Amino acid sequence: MLCPNGCELLMEERKMEKLFHRNNEPVIISELTIYVCKECGQEVIPLKTARIIEDVLNEKINPSGKFTAELYEVSSL
Repeated sequence: MLCPNGCELLMEERKMEKLFHRNNEPVIISELTIYVCKECGQEVIPLKTARIIEDVLNEKINPSGKFTAELYEVSSL
């Protein structure tokens, strides 16, 4: 796959973890297939991956676990 920015190098397929928000709550989806340009870093999400993200955010897929993390708000620093 070629970079939409016109870079010369082919994009690299990677398995990545991404953070989304559903109802103001964080949702992490891991093992997403995403293409990344080795030259400029542009990411492209293939349609199959986009549909998985949509299903997760629409609660059509059950979670496989939970996570907790510390929150830092810039306005409180």
